[in-house]
Amino acid sequence: MNSYTIAFDVGGLFIKSAVLNSTGEVCSDSFAIFPAKSKDTKENIIENLVYLIQQQANRILDKDFKIAGVGYAFPGPFDYVNGISYIKDVDKFEDLYGVNLRVEIENRLKKIPSIRSKMNEHFPIVFDNDANLFSLGEQMAGKARNYQRSVCITIGTGAGSGYLENGRLVTSHHAVPENGWIYNQQFGGSVVDEYISKRGILRIAEELGVPVPDKEVKTLAEMAHRNHPNAQEVFRRFGNNIGSVINQYVLPFQPDGVILGGQIAKSKDLFIHGIYETLQKKSLLIERSDDTSLSTFVGVANLLQQTMEAKDCIS
Repeated sequence: MNSYTIAFDVGGLFIKSAVLNSTGEVCSDSFAIFPAKSKDTKENIIENLVYLIQQQANRILDKDFKIAGVGYAFPGPFDYVNGISYIKDVDKFEDLYGVNLRVEIENRLKKIPSIRSKMNEHFPIVFDNDANLFSLGEQMAGKARNYQRSVCITIGTGAGSGYLENGRLVTSHHAVPENGWIYNQQFGGSVVDEYISKRGILRIAEELGVPVPDKEVKTLAEMAHRNHPNAQEVFRRFGNNIGSVINQYVLPFQPDGVILGGQIAKSKDLFIHGIYETLQKKSLLIERSDDTSLSTFVGVANLLQQTMEAKDCIS
């Protein structure tokens, strides 16, 4: 009987998902994007999460299979060990504050006969920081495989990060911020998240008088690719900020390379020269992930595997 895991990469607007087989490979035609419904009520959000598990289980074409577990790359603040959301004041998932998602989802799944019959005996529902899982996935199947020591940075609504050494996440080290997270570190009179993010780049655009009516970085990037001079300057300055953050919070770790992921990383060609303008170590290799979501899914599958192995050891 073949075993599968269902992975979710949760964002404020959309939830990306894939089914992975027992070797950690994404099953063909299993990738899907769903609305997150993050501004709905607690009940609607949870019901949506359960519905998405059902939808993805239906994509498994084997006649005889088991679902080994379900894993989520979830934004924070979040108690990942216990599955409790503490997100607030960010206009997404606010109705889940203090809710134990693991318990809520598991209780509902057990009431669905078609799912309950397919759940493994030790069926884990696991959660972790999206940047951590992206980093693990990059180590297993992406660009980080090429380095003994690397730092993965995701750039989107905020700045996620993961420090890797010899294939493992480093969260406690004299040269690594607490938990390996840079987003809340002091920078430019505020914190990194205010600069290395969507709002950070849009703030530069506003300062330079570049109109972005839909407030989307993609629109700004299209303007820059059409040689709009001020739009190109926005990305150059954004790159300058990234280079300064790397100087302060990445170089002390002495990585062999940096891997960028997230939506804004797709515009790396527009800001990479700005990074090297301020970067103190010009020889540092900075690469872009081939597929941020794929790496995150692989990281989720790895987390589930570790969780199941730990349970087997205990039992």
